[in-house]
Parts: sequence; structure tokens; C-alpha cells
Amino acid sequence: MDPMTEWFADDDFWARIYPVLFTPESFSRAEAEADALLALTNVKAGRALDLCCGPGRHAIALALRGLDVTGVDLSEYLLGRARRRADEAGVTLEWVQQDMRNFTRPGSYDLVLNLFTSFGYFATEADDMRALKNMVDSLADGGTIVIDTLGKEALAERLHADSPPIEERDGSLLIQRVTVVEDWCRVKSEWIIAHADRVDRVRFEHTLFSGKELRELMNWAGLSDVRLYGDFDGRAYGPGARRLIAVGRR
Repeated sequence: MDPMTEWFADDDFWARIYPVLFTPESFSRAEAEADALLALTNVKAGRALDLCCGPGRHAIALALRGLDVTGVDLSEYLLGRARRRADEAGVTLEWVQQDMRNFTRPGSYDLVLNLFTSFGYFATEADDMRALKNMVDSLADGGTIVIDTLGKEALAERLHADSPPIEERDGSLLIQRVTVVEDWCRVKSEWIIAHADRVDRVRFEHTLFSGKELRELMNWAGLSDVRLYGDFDGRAYGPGARRLIAVGRR
């Protein structure tokens, strides 16, 4: 098996990329994003599942807003970070270490979140669909799913923009190299991270979805009234979209 197909299962990957991926600013931003998610979904209370929760940015924010939250992630390293942050915030969540292809709790959640381009990790469409079906199966009747990813259209705009290839994040320099492959079906990324005392180089890849493709997949999985947005603020998914946010109901 190509080691790239399971890059997300490597805790060393997450440890090396953590300082630039999960900056203090990203945690602060998650507070406003949690409020925006609740507004987009019209969820006021109940049980929430944050699938691929990482270090718990949104899971903890939702718990602080009164929801009963389960955070699921494959990475022991990221869950360790999440537990520490929850303790510091004084909130209690359920943390589960499990692969999203295997985690399901039929009819259990009013809100299921899959954020930060965590859908499309797998090398085969069958695995992606298995994960999506698990999300839908875990919804209570009338529940809502939110999938947040980087859509094909938004990435195409970024690739043609004149943005600088180097940016500073939390004291480190980050160089991102992105290559679209397989006829715009997959994207391969290389991040070169220059810290004060070392340089890290990490590679990863994931599947790309257009807005139309993601909506059709969510419809196929059993969701209705799937709506697309260009960011957490509810803007239309069109030119200038920052993200592809898909909201569907069961």
C-alpha cells in the first residue's frame, strides 16, 4: 500500500504540522465559527458529534454553548491535546479514538460536524461513502450534517491568485505546494515548515469535490435539502467563496 493513502493515521505527521495548522488564532476563530454553525443549522441544543475533531477546537466551543458533545478522531496525539484543552476550559465531553469509517451510533445526534477538510481523506470512493453513510446513520430524525471542505471551485481561484507562497504562522514560516492530479479528482500537498531550530517537510493528499458533487453524494446518502455556502458566515457558494460548506438534513 502507498504510505500516502494512510498519511492521516500517522501521529508523527500531526505532531509536526500542529504548530502551523492549529495556531492560537485558529482556536480563537473557532469560537465565532461555532456560533455561525449553530446559526446556519438552527440547532439550539441537543447532542452533537464532531467527527475528526482534532484538538477539539469546535467540539469544546459547542460544549461551552451547552451542547452534549462527542469528539471522535483517529489520532491519539490530537485527542490528547483535545482532552487537555477541555480540562482547561472546564467542560466535559466524550472523546472517542476511532476511524470515521467505523464509528456509527444510529439515531444518536441532532448535529453531526465534519470540518476543516476532513472528508475525502481516503484513497477510494467506497471508503469516503462509508464514512458519509456512518454520519447519516448517526443522525436522529430531523438532524443536520455540516461538511466543511475546500471545494474545487475555491481551490481553482486560489491557484490562479497572486498570493505569496510563503506565510508566517505562529513564529514559523510555511511554504505550501499544491498539485492537482487525477483530472481534478485529488490534490497532493507539500508543506515546508521552517521553525527556529529545524525544518519540517510533510506531504498529504485528499479527494476534491465540487459543490454539485458534494450535494449529490449527500443526497445519495439519504440527506435532503442540501444547501451550499461559501464560508461559515452563510455567504453564497460562488466566486470568492473561501470554503465549501454543505448543510443537509435527514
